[in-house]
Amino acid sequence: MEVGWVHYRRGIAVLGYGSGWRGRIKRGDMMKRNWFSILSVVAIIILLALNIGCNSSSIGSNVPPEKSKTITAESQRGDYLSITNTEYVNGVDTDDGMVMRIYTYDINSKVLSKVDDLPYTSQYPLSVVSLKEDKIYYSAAGEGKGDQLFVYDNKTKTSQRLTNELFAINRIIPHAAENKLIMTAVKKGERPLKVVFYDKQSKQMSTVNDRDMDTTVWDISYDPETNKTYAASYSENEQSKNIEKANRTQTELIPPKNQIVEIDNNSMEQRSVIELENEQILRLTARGEQILIATARHINKDPVEYSFINIKTGERQRIDLPIKARSGLFLSQDGKGVYFLGVSEKEDNGRGIHFYDFNTQKTEPIFLQKNGFINNFRLIPGDS
Repeated sequence: MEVGWVHYRRGIAVLGYGSGWRGRIKRGDMMKRNWFSILSVVAIIILLALNIGCNSSSIGSNVPPEKSKTITAESQRGDYLSITNTEYVNGVDTDDGMVMRIYTYDINSKVLSKVDDLPYTSQYPLSVVSLKEDKIYYSAAGEGKGDQLFVYDNKTKTSQRLTNELFAINRIIPHAAENKLIMTAVKKGERPLKVVFYDKQSKQMSTVNDRDMDTTVWDISYDPETNKTYAASYSENEQSKNIEKANRTQTELIPPKNQIVEIDNNSMEQRSVIELENEQILRLTARGEQILIATARHINKDPVEYSFINIKTGERQRIDLPIKARSGLFLSQDGKGVYFLGVSEKEDNGRGIHFYDFNTQKTEPIFLQKNGFINNFRLIPGDS
């Protein structure tokens, strides 16, 4: 689920901007097209991908992917995309349940492969493939309320629950180089999203700013070049005050101050990179010495704006991109383009995962939505 001012629907994440969960909503709404938003005293409800209709998942040129198979690091060594697509088992309704169909896309060969299907039991379908380990990390319902982190072994075809202390998970990064996973998650009995490290060897979790009950981390990015994690966060208290003001004055809801911090993955020490006044950071992606961010000046409203941030100096450079990316954004390894989940303003291909080339200014569709709903994707460095 994208928690954080989020309502959960089976098949889609209904999200706004703020933090915390709002409980489960009846499953079966995945294919609804008429999305709406309601500004109330307590919260704003907004559907995932405000700019898109829920059309469905397809593959590049409408060629079906290869059937489920074991994909390993030996067959795919470079950067790749891990994709989570949710579909009805019977293709019609929830009577027979829903599945997370999990794919990888090899960036070098441009080959899309289906890895496997996993049952969809969580508040929000989230998965990520680690080819180095031949495993899938994913969120699923744990004991009692809430979701936990699970791992699926593609060799043995078995799943194992890894955590007990969580309630919801927003992001999973398989940081295999240090034998860790990086997540944004909500712990049981708490409200804010926090950066959580899971040590695969000791099976222990470490939480950044564990005692801070005000700061919510909306998005994270791992930069293999700096070996650091970058997190976009804001104050819930400030957000609540802005909501009250917007309701009282009947004006646009202005975002609280957003900031990006650099986190050392070993010591968990932090360094501020940049602070933004009255701007919402929708997504961030770090690679090399730069961070690309997607921002909005009013919560969940267009236009979406883009900027490069110098990691060392915090210097900001605004750029124009003919894309709308609220649900996923990842810089390519060479920094010459960006993979995004959203729509292109030039090519009318519909919602899906695309690659935009900065030099040619062209957009290449990779995985278009036609059967089900593309919930999320992640670019994984080849060694992860």
